[in-house]
Amino acid sequence: MREIGLPGLILATFLFSNCSVSAQDRKLNHLTISYPSISGAQAVLWIAKETGIFHKNGLDVDLVYISGGPRSMAALLSGQLQIIGTGGNSLVAANLKGAKDAVIIATTYNTLVFSLMTRADLKEPKELRGKSLGVTGLGSLSDFTLRTLLRKWGLDPTRDVIIRPMGGYPEILASMQSGMIDGGVFSPPSNIRAQALGFREFMDAGSMGNEYAATCYATTRRFIRDRRETVAQMMRSLIEAIHRFKTDKAGSLRIMQQYTKTRDPEVLEETYRVYAVRYLPRAPYPRLNGVKTILESFADTIMPEARGVGPEALVDASFVQELEKSGWIARLYQ
Repeated sequence: MREIGLPGLILATFLFSNCSVSAQDRKLNHLTISYPSISGAQAVLWIAKETGIFHKNGLDVDLVYISGGPRSMAALLSGQLQIIGTGGNSLVAANLKGAKDAVIIATTYNTLVFSLMTRADLKEPKELRGKSLGVTGLGSLSDFTLRTLLRKWGLDPTRDVIIRPMGGYPEILASMQSGMIDGGVFSPPSNIRAQALGFREFMDAGSMGNEYAATCYATTRRFIRDRRETVAQMMRSLIEAIHRFKTDKAGSLRIMQQYTKTRDPEVLEETYRVYAVRYLPRAPYPRLNGVKTILESFADTIMPEARGVGPEALVDASFVQELEKSGWIARLYQ
């Protein structure tokens, strides 16, 4: 899937939506929503789009791929995007730098669903010293995951290894194959592709069991004030797509194949197991402990100002809470 420049992308989606929608579609609320990676973590958005769930809930949605959390966060704060898929670390960092209006409204994966893949001969953390390791971008969730793992092993990310921003998972894998770098951080199904090529899963970050607001959906408090019902429509769509992901395996595999360009059935099956079965909650609450982990990590490393900031200031759980209390989520699974 080709990524295009953000200004051109926003203009293109605007022109397309205004020249091609029917009279009925013009009554729908329009949203442009971004997602940060070609990964199974984004499948619920793809499912909501491809199965008509957004449309059913009164939304005309354009999905755009913008790699890296900082870029999508900038677009959200400028008003070019209304809702973004992002790593919680990007929102926390923006908030600490003054963007107090940004808020997490849902978390679909409250742990680090990433694997550090390396050359097969690297087996101990001490062997990573002096090695080059790839991430999608500096400040991205893959970058944050790598730095978290390195610190856990007593390694200094700034001195003991060379962290290279590569742009995306395909670029990381290609650089590993060429020998340019010694390893990199991947999310499924990219980690499975790397394994098939002979690389080793050095660490499954998700297996550590730490709560971490990894895959989130965010908007601004101003947008909630101005268009609360539109945000509620998006949240109903998201939760309905979670249900579809969990209960329609065949359809979900087809959609993941479409977006990830993966045809290997083994890769698709493993991606489904990880993202639909293992980690995805029915009610995607923005968990306070997951945000707290990010704040504590920032306070100990790059942003001392994170000390004393409560996670409550960065989340709005009211949309998920209202749907769960009403029994609407439970009824989906009856």
